[in-house]
Amino acid sequence: MSHLCYIIDASCLEKGIGNVKRWCEPSQATKFARLNLYIPTFTLQELDFLKYRRNSYTAKEALRFIDRADFPQNIDMIIEFPELLDTIIWSDVLEHQVAEVAEYDVKGNSSRSLPRRLKNLLKSCTYKCHLEGSNNQHWVLVTEDPQVRHLADAFAIPHCSLVTADQEISKKLDKRSFQQNIKFSDYLKKKSVKDTTNGKEVYRAKFDQVMYANRGPGDLWTP
Repeated sequence: MSHLCYIIDASCLEKGIGNVKRWCEPSQATKFARLNLYIPTFTLQELDFLKYRRNSYTAKEALRFIDRADFPQNIDMIIEFPELLDTIIWSDVLEHQVAEVAEYDVKGNSSRSLPRRLKNLLKSCTYKCHLEGSNNQHWVLVTEDPQVRHLADAFAIPHCSLVTADQEISKKLDKRSFQQNIKFSDYLKKKSVKDTTNGKEVYRAKFDQVMYANRGPGDLWTP
């Protein structure tokens, strides 16, 4: 089974709430060992802004989806505690900076300082990708925002688009389905007799070993 870990950005939910909902459907979720979805404080605040200031129906739908409590057992929807951000020192985030961000002053307090909301997102992503380090989980930020992607690159945060995440999940599901078919085929071979017909190997089922469910009382219908 597959184990996937995604940090969900607001733009991902705004543009692809249908995709994320589909990932969490019970019929899909059973094909994963676990699907972890981390919701940063940034994401909630951005969705709130879109809901109340822009009257965005999609943002409302995304917030309702996050608030639901009936996710399948192997879907772990992790909503970040806002207090966590206060425990992450900005200097720890800067230690993971690998490229300059020309449009912002990420180290000082000037007119070009990085907005607080983006600082919070970087804190959340740095914590999950670099600082937490639990169970060797590989977290990937899913975002459709070019500005967020640029910042993620500058701070060595793995990221992908919604389409890429969707393709990865589909690939995992197809692989799981293929593995199940292989196991079923091997099982049939063990329960069959090998024979040769027209020079080709075939497997004939042993019907005398088939176990049937008990039939209820009653008479068989005859025309």
